[in-house]
Amino acid sequence: MSKTSVRQDRGQLVVSAISAAVIVLVAVAGVVALWTARDQLPDQIATHWGANGQADGFTAVERIFVTNALLGGVLPLVLMLVGLAMKQGRIMGPLSVGLAVFLSGLGNGAAWMQRGMTPDEVASSDPGWVMLISAIAGVVVGAALWLVFRRTPTPGGVAANVAADAPRLLVDDPVRVAWIGHTAVSKMVWVFLGFGIVVTVVPAVRAFAAGSWGLGIFLMLFAALLTVFGLAMYATATVDARGVRVRALGLITWADIPLSEIAGATVTVVNPVGEFGGWGRRIGFAGEQGIVTDAGPALRLDRGHDAPFVITVSDAEAAAAAVNTLVGRRSTDHE
Repeated sequence: MSKTSVRQDRGQLVVSAISAAVIVLVAVAGVVALWTARDQLPDQIATHWGANGQADGFTAVERIFVTNALLGGVLPLVLMLVGLAMKQGRIMGPLSVGLAVFLSGLGNGAAWMQRGMTPDEVASSDPGWVMLISAIAGVVVGAALWLVFRRTPTPGGVAANVAADAPRLLVDDPVRVAWIGHTAVSKMVWVFLGFGIVVTVVPAVRAFAAGSWGLGIFLMLFAALLTVFGLAMYATATVDARGVRVRALGLITWADIPLSEIAGATVTVVNPVGEFGGWGRRIGFAGEQGIVTDAGPALRLDRGHDAPFVITVSDAEAAAAAVNTLVGRRSTDHE
C-alpha cells in the first residue's frame, strides 16, 4: 500500500472518529438540556403528530430521555460506520453529524416545548418551528464539517494509468482538446421527483390551513429543494485541460475534478438502483462516487487511490476519449 493510500485511509478514520465523538456529544448534550426541565415535563410526552396536527403518539416522561438519546445517537452512528466501511468517511461523517443535530434537536426540542402543558395542550402542541430550526441547524453543522474535512488534492497529482485499449482521440498535440455534453436523465427521475413534490406540497398546504406555520414552511422548503434538485439533474459536463466539471443551473457544482487527479477514463455501464441505491450525487455500494442520473453507459474516472467517479453523460465514449487524450498529454509533459 502506497503512502498516499495510507494517508487517505488514515484521514477517513480520523474524520469518522471525530464525527462519532461529535455525534455522542450532541446526543448527550440534548438529553442533558432536556433533563434540566424534567420537573416541568408532563407525564406523557407527545412524540408523533398526525396529518390533522393532533398528537397521536406519546412516550412516558421517564422513557423520553433514553428514547431521544438512542434516536439522536445510534442512527447517526450507524450511518457513520457505513460511510467508514465504504471508505467515504469524509462525506458520511459530516452527514451523520448533521443528522444527529436534526434528530436530537427535534426530539428534545419537541419535548422541551411541552413543559408545563396540560394533557389537552400536549395533544394540540405544534412541533413545526422546532422541526424547521432543527433542520436548518443540521444542514449548517453538516455543511460546515464537510468544508473542514473535505479531502485536499494529492500533492503532485496521481500518475497516469490509461489502458492500452481505452478510447482516445487521434489528434496532434497542438490541437486543443475539449468535450462538452450533458447528463442523461432517466424518466424515472422525473416520476419520483414529481411524486415527492406532490406528497410534500399537499401536507404543507394542510399545515398552513391548520395554522402550523413552522411545519408548513419546513415542508415547502423541502419541496423547493426537491424542485431545484430535479432541475439540476440535467447538468452540463465539461472536459478540458483543467479537468472534468459538472455544473447545473449556473449555481450548482456537482463535480470539479482537476486533471492532475485523474489517472485515466473508461466507459462503464451503471445500474442506478442496484449499484448506487438511486439517482443523484451518490456513493455506490462498492465505494464508487458519482453523478448518477440514468441507467446505461457512463464515464468512469480512475482517481488513483481515491474512489472512482462515474458520470452518466450523453456520450460517455467521447468524454472518455477526451479525458484520456488530455491525461496522456499531461504525462508526456511531465517526462
